[in-house]
Amino acid sequence: MPMYRRNLKHSRVKNLFKFSSLKNNTVLTVESSLEFDTCFHLEYCKEIVCFEAQPEGFYYHFEGKKLPYTPDFRVSLF
Repeated sequence: MPMYRRNLKHSRVKNLFKFSSLKNNTVLTVESSLEFDTCFHLEYCKEIVCFEAQPEGFYYHFEGKKLPYTPDFRVSLF
């Protein structure tokens, strides 16, 4: 199945938020304040080893159309 990665950029109509993660040793870019708040829960949850915002998306077929979908997060547990 073909995969793709979204390139998030600021615009006049889209606000982006940056979350500095010690668990992942990186800065994550998310699209909403709700996703930003979720980063705090993921960062401090002991069962979560690492997480990634806006991971690779994929295409699916619905009613004869090929549609894209990008999950908000990919989470790895131990």
